[in-house]
Amino acid sequence: MDKVHALLELQERDLSLQRLAKELDEMPEKRAILAARAKIADIGKLKERTDTVIKHLDAAAKVIDDNIATVKAKMDSEQAKFVSGEITNSKELQAVSRELDSLRKRVELLEGEELAQMQKREDGLAQAAKIDAALAQGAEREAELTGRFKVRGSEILAQVDSEKRARTALLAALPEDIRTRYEILRSKSAGPVVGVLSDNMCSACRVGLPTKKIEALMSGPDLTSCPNCGRILVVRGL
Repeated sequence: MDKVHALLELQERDLSLQRLAKELDEMPEKRAILAARAKIADIGKLKERTDTVIKHLDAAAKVIDDNIATVKAKMDSEQAKFVSGEITNSKELQAVSRELDSLRKRVELLEGEELAQMQKREDGLAQAAKIDAALAQGAEREAELTGRFKVRGSEILAQVDSEKRARTALLAALPEDIRTRYEILRSKSAGPVVGVLSDNMCSACRVGLPTKKIEALMSGPDLTSCPNCGRILVVRGL
């Protein structure tokens, strides 16, 4: 392959590599995976908050249980006094009876609070179960998308590998001066760096050239620089 065709083919390989890189970066599965992961992260934060609430409810329930146990122990003590026969004074008996009534009301109140805490905990557990189900569903969705991404991504990467191998061979086929110049231009521009003189204009910058410049180019080498954009310009050899 002559240098002109090798150079143009090299450019096609590089442009193809750019397209493949863009395709890989803009794959719908990739964006969907990122969205799925963001949703999972949000659900995870909700789970942390729900777990914290449940822990607080458990701690509050423990306090209520301890208070109930303490009040009931006091009730048992007062009840023992009441039935022991040791207290014969009617005022003292009335005081013990009033204390027992007060303690029973206190137990009822605490048990009501305990039932309310239990209901809150049940609601929290139900919420936690829904969150766990959502997390599992999100993880399943992410795994599905990741699998599809790997399949399609591997196909693109295989094309990238093929293009890179071809690029290496084409570079080796070029004279060193042209190869160096091409690589320098490629490092400065993401678009085409090689144009073809056609219809009195450079195909890279699409700017028409004056007749005198066209005549000078036609009398020069096959490969030169575009007088307008500075890219490598193929004058002839196609």
